[in-house]
Amino acid sequence: MVHARYLILAAIIVGIAGCAGPRYQTLYRYEPPADPAGRSCLMRCEQTHKTCTDDCRERYAACGAAVEPEARALHAEALERYEDELRQYRNDLDRYHLNIAVGWGRRPGWYGAGWYDPWWPYGAYTPYYRPPHPPQQPSYSDALSKIRAQRCDRDCGCQANYDACFLGCGGTKVPEVRCIANCPREPD
Repeated sequence: MVHARYLILAAIIVGIAGCAGPRYQTLYRYEPPADPAGRSCLMRCEQTHKTCTDDCRERYAACGAAVEPEARALHAEALERYEDELRQYRNDLDRYHLNIAVGWGRRPGWYGAGWYDPWWPYGAYTPYYRPPHPPQQPSYSDALSKIRAQRCDRDCGCQANYDACFLGCGGTKVPEVRCIANCPREPD
């Protein structure tokens, strides 16, 4: 039985240590074409990409403005629920304090001749139940970001179109793998 505990503890330590391994991310380096025709083609790609990203940003802002009334309504509903939860929390907290003041729900510290509470004196001073947790107040920005994430599209495919145009003009896209967290030390 004791050996099983040590094995479980060792497995937990190995599992936690495995989570701390290095993390890598693939980044891309763009090498433009060398010939003048490829460079002029690349200028058109960049202009198209800029136009696409500007249009995408404007559509996202317009979508965000369009969903604001719904976000206000959602926030108002959340505030009503919060008021109900807050009222219930106050009642539960008052009941909790009353039970502590009266002494209900406390563990006895002594069970009779020769028997005692192994957690005494700490067990005698705590109730059987925990105090209630306060509700979390909703925020308008959370409601707005939730609806924006559901209804508004941030990605318009501009980068994929640019990559295809860039490669079509004769450029190359070179992947590079870089360590971004928990990187091993390089030898000196």
